[in-house]
Order: sequence, then C-alpha cells, then structure tokens
Amino acid sequence: MVEQLLAFTLTCVVVVVVPGPDFALVLKNAHRAPGSAAATAAGIMVGNTVLALLAVLGVTALLAASEILGTAVRIAGAAYLLFLGISALREAFGPRRSQPKAAEPRPRFGGGSPFLQGVVSNLLNPKVAVFYLSLFPQFDLGPLPPLAQHALMACIFLLTALVWYLVLVQAIRRVSAVLARPRVHRAVTAGSGAVLAGVGGTILAKAVVSA
Repeated sequence: MVEQLLAFTLTCVVVVVVPGPDFALVLKNAHRAPGSAAATAAGIMVGNTVLALLAVLGVTALLAASEILGTAVRIAGAAYLLFLGISALREAFGPRRSQPKAAEPRPRFGGGSPFLQGVVSNLLNPKVAVFYLSLFPQFDLGPLPPLAQHALMACIFLLTALVWYLVLVQAIRRVSAVLARPRVHRAVTAGSGAVLAGVGGTILAKAVVSA
C-alpha cells in the first residue's frame, strides 16, 4: 500500500505541475489586480474539489457513460476556454495594449471575476473528470474499501494541487513588478490567450467531429 501511495502521489505531482489550461488562466489573470492570481487559483481548487467529490460518489462515471452529456460538457468547456483565450488575445493586441491593468480594483467573487473563471473553467474541463476516472482504478490501496481508497486518492490529489498553487501564487507575487511592464504584460497575456484558445479550439473540434 505504501508503494502504491507513493506512486500515486508522484503521478499527481506530474499531472498538477505540467502546464495546462489552468496554469495559463492563472498567468493570464496575474496582472489584473492584486490577488487576481490567488483568486483564480482558489476558483480552480473549488472546481477540483467539486469534481473530486463527484468522482468519489461515482457521478463522473455516470456522466462519462452518457455520450450526449459527455459531448455537451466537452463542447461547453471548450467554448469557454476559447472565449477566455480570444478575450486575452484581444486584450493583448487591442488598441490599449500598452496599458496593463495593474491599477484595477481588487477582483470580486462574481461576474467575470478571476475566481469565477477558475471555477467554471475547471468544472467544464473534461480532462479533469477523465483524470479521476482513468487514474483511480490503476492503484490498489487495499485493505481499504473502494470508497475509502477513492476518497484518500482524491484528498492526495487536492493537497498536491493546493501546494502547487500556493507555490505558483507566491512566485507570481515575487515577479509582479516584472509582469506589470507593458511588454511583459502583452507577451504573457498573448501567450496564455493562445494556449487557452488553442486548447479550447482543439477540444471543440474533436467534440464536434465525434458528435
């Protein structure tokens, strides 16, 4: 069981640390206002927690078993990532691209806030649900019953993600002055927007083709 726990933990570290849409979203929002990166990360963690709970309860398995619902979630998630990416690209290359938004007020938990973006993008990310469904059965933590095994693995994954985002937010705070520079701001916004739009467009194209 100890070896299985160690292997699962190392797998979680790799999955969490490898850059993806969540990382790009945190980076995109980092310049918006003090606390934007932390708010985005908090929203992502809320989405992760909800999906982990649904996975433990078996709800994500039921969702994956329904082709119609699965396709709908993939299309919705891809469309949202595409929207965020295009918005970032417009911000980077728009007429006011030389003025970073560092002076904006602290983001609120509503509307288009970084927190809400983190929650929605994570909940609509089909890869997160697939991660739980494909990874959990690969590890045997006996003599624990299956429900307890899945709950323990979900907790390990959430703890790994929490530590990673705490480190990431602290790192962003240390380079906040650099991120506020107009050229750096444009490059980071454009790069993260391209990643979000690229991932969203790819998922959307695959979902439409398979529909």
